[in-house]
Amino acid sequence: MFIQAGENLLRRPEPKDVDALYDYRNDPSIVSLLGGFSQGFTKSDMSEWVEKHRKSTDDLVWVITDMTDHCLGHCGFYKINYRTGTADLAICIGSASLWGKGLGGRIVHTLLHYAFQQMNLRKIRAEVLSTNPRSARMFEKCGFVREGVAREEAYKEGRYVDMLVFGLLKNEWRPGAPLS
Repeated sequence: MFIQAGENLLRRPEPKDVDALYDYRNDPSIVSLLGGFSQGFTKSDMSEWVEKHRKSTDDLVWVITDMTDHCLGHCGFYKINYRTGTADLAICIGSASLWGKGLGGRIVHTLLHYAFQQMNLRKIRAEVLSTNPRSARMFEKCGFVREGVAREEAYKEGRYVDMLVFGLLKNEWRPGAPLS
């Protein structure tokens, strides 16, 4: 399954993505901004991750590619619960040179459209480390509302860090709204 996101494509992970995933999932500058991720993944770990997410039924994960089909990052829905109509959204752009250019917002906007229109979900959640204000602003620009703070939820770089909790209800979503 492919999803067009502007000039990027979202597709299911494939074995050919392992090297790119390995590189950015072990990059300290990227890992420091992500909750739930740690350094030290092996290529074997990444191969297992790809296979797990190709088969998962409660997660729906895509790699973000450029026009040459090179893996730039990954995104998706985790903890999908069709009974309650909820899922967690996560995104990782694997190169600092791509940050601050609107790519994350375009991907999240595309994912929200898919979640609300194709999956018929009613609420999407996102969590962001309090030390990652760029991601927090991006989710707010996409319409998410800050619902709370999970205090000292993550351990990063030798200290505990708060996790900001965001949510967006389907009836709050404005599909045609610009990503201000």
